[in-house]
Amino acid sequence: MRRNARGFTLMELMVVIVIVAILAAVAVPLYINYVKDAQRTEAKGAIGAIITAEQTYLQRNGSYTATVANLNVDLADLAGNWNTPSITNIVSTAGSESFTVTLTGKGSMAGLSVSCVYTRGAAPVWTEQ
Repeated sequence: MRRNARGFTLMELMVVIVIVAILAAVAVPLYINYVKDAQRTEAKGAIGAIITAEQTYLQRNGSYTATVANLNVDLADLAGNWNTPSITNIVSTAGSESFTVTLTGKGSMAGLSVSCVYTRGAAPVWTEQ
């Protein structure tokens, strides 16, 4: 008498488990990198908004400000992953206006920082760590 066996053999199950493990080993690091790239892009967008607000502030007041609260910019979306931006190295001399904006990560983003040196009339210089 012959029985109709249904189901998978142990060998077939082991092969499927190995394939899934290999796919996971490749996909998880790629996913983590994509998430960090997206968060860096979020920081760059916020820094761009700060640069625009600083330019407006310069036109209205004649100098840049080191206080983010003086700028009309909404940075509420950054609170989850980034500390409050710092604005440093401010030069407001006519013809050589410049400043540096830096965002540092917090929580899962700790150790990551994005900064931009902005000089009026020149291309911004970005640094990511």
